[in-house]
Amino acid sequence: MLDYFHAVYVDQNRCNGCTRCLRVCPTQAMRIRHGKANILENKCIDCGECIRVCPQKAISAKIDSLEIISSYKHKLLVYSPVFFGQFRKFENVKKILGIFKLLGFDDIIGVDTGGMIISDIIKNFLKDKKNVYRPYISTNCPAVVRLIQVKFPSLINHIVPLRNLMDVAGEYLKHTYQEKTGASDDETGLFYLSPCPAKVVAIYQPEAEEKRIFNGVFSLGDMYNEIRRIMEKQDFTGMEMEEEIISSKFALRWSALGDVENKFNESVTLRIDGIQNAIRFLERLENGEIKDIDFVDMYSCDNSCVGGVFTKEDAFISEYRIKKIAENLPDDPLLVLPFDRDEICSIGMPLKPRPINPLDEDIREALKKMKKIEEVNRRLPQLNCGMCGCPTCYDLAEDIIIGKDVTIYDCPVILKERLRKLSRDIVEMAGHVNPIEDDSEGFTPI
Repeated sequence: MLDYFHAVYVDQNRCNGCTRCLRVCPTQAMRIRHGKANILENKCIDCGECIRVCPQKAISAKIDSLEIISSYKHKLLVYSPVFFGQFRKFENVKKILGIFKLLGFDDIIGVDTGGMIISDIIKNFLKDKKNVYRPYISTNCPAVVRLIQVKFPSLINHIVPLRNLMDVAGEYLKHTYQEKTGASDDETGLFYLSPCPAKVVAIYQPEAEEKRIFNGVFSLGDMYNEIRRIMEKQDFTGMEMEEEIISSKFALRWSALGDVENKFNESVTLRIDGIQNAIRFLERLENGEIKDIDFVDMYSCDNSCVGGVFTKEDAFISEYRIKKIAENLPDDPLLVLPFDRDEICSIGMPLKPRPINPLDEDIREALKKMKKIEEVNRRLPQLNCGMCGCPTCYDLAEDIIIGKDVTIYDCPVILKERLRKLSRDIVEMAGHVNPIEDDSEGFTPI
């Protein structure tokens, strides 16, 4: 089975086993073992909800250092437009982007450029009545794509077979820069500024692609801290980026806020944000309850990408700032491409489910184990309290049967009942045993 790369990890030295991560994980990938949180890698989708709630800051995400850009002669950056929403003085976007040039990047564009390129492709895809797996779900949130692969594999055909905005923008930037400068692939480094750990994983292990597009990824929050530090020390008058920003009202709002209605107004579209809202919608879709919807832009974070785990600013404030920036952008500027749009918008291979380890390779043994899991689960109290170190009673039953170093007595309710029975048995046994007198020790029986 393929080894999956994960960005999210637990610092065991800082973890105190408080179970908060256990309660928020949408795929039941967390376990508390020996007083420490552990991640089941085959279930984790790197949504980062555990990072958000950990009071000890014991859960973090792997991320690249800015120093890695020195390995390349030509340095390109694709940024999430959510970055602008982090600044109080957000109006001068070109000045903020000019600082990236100061950090060593040769060319910079936003994910919103990818929105300008792919929007017409999606529009035509939705118009085609031969595409029957409606509603189609966008690939913009890697956590949602992996949620479907892990928890809702029957819905895999509902994922639109097109690249996400990040990859499209990256391909566009690299292609146009190399055409302009003659730079080779080996000397060109393409990097992404990410609002969340799910996109870190999408950079290092892209779904439905034969090879990686990006060479590295930085935390949006870390980059914000670095730029704030520079801004406090230097005067940036006249440091604005000279190039025009390739964006539009729609592209900026879509890429940062998930606002799809204006561009795809000929189709019935929805934006769904928040991992629990996404799960509820997918459950209804799996049950055949969702009708007459063409396209869903779905995000695991509340308020879409402005609510990403790496962001610093309140999501609602960030959303307001981005809307204000969008007001000053053109409605729908013409973007002339030196290549075929389909070439950079299509995925390299079909998306596949991401299977969780089977109970057993032998189907008959797997069915026997499933029956045993149900039997153990019926003995459990169904409180789903998490005190055993598993998120639900069913998860504990499953871990017991597949041999995860736990027993039914890890459940405190079962253990309490067992101890109560043992104490009654001991009292009953004591009543049937003749006390032993030992006068030499002065022992007086009670």
